Amino acid sequence: MNDDHGRAGAWFGLALAAMLAAAPGLAAGGAPLLPLFLAGVGLACCLHGPSRRLVMDKALAVFSGPAARTLVLLAGAILMIQVLPFELALLMAGDVLAYMEVVAAVGLIAAHARLPLIRARLQGHVAATLAPMRRRLAARSPRPAMRRRRPARSADEDRAANGDLVWA
Repeated sequence: MNDDHGRAGAWFGLALAAMLAAAPGLAAGGAPLLPLFLAGVGLACCLHGPSRRLVMDKALAVFSGPAARTLVLLAGAILMIQVLPFELALLMAGDVLAYMEVVAAVGLIAAHARLPLIRARLQGHVAATLAPMRRRLAARSPRPAMRRRRPARSADEDRAANGDLVWA
């Protein structure tokens, strides 16, 4: 019977810890379900022996053998659900990026198809603009090119070129 009281004390400790964990959530106006559930189970197991035995038997069955793997997988799935909004955001961003790539590719293909037309129009416009200038340049009479005259050398420069410079 003494062992049964020790187990009741452990369940009371669990209920007390769960209530303390739930207190900030309750004070903020929320409903922390897991701590409140653990507090309720802890109080029930603390006060009622058959409930304590039932919970212990079920907990041992769950935490032993293949059920433990199932519980670990379930906990992993629950943790992965927490990341789901982020993954969906990345998926949506990737989809939008793919759509933008398709739009850019279609735009490049359309621009490549229009390029010969644009080049022909631009060449025609440049030729039409430069034609009057070419005619004006051709109409001008050719002028003789001016020759540059060399300045005459002084006597000092002649001596320096020959190496006859005398230092005074």
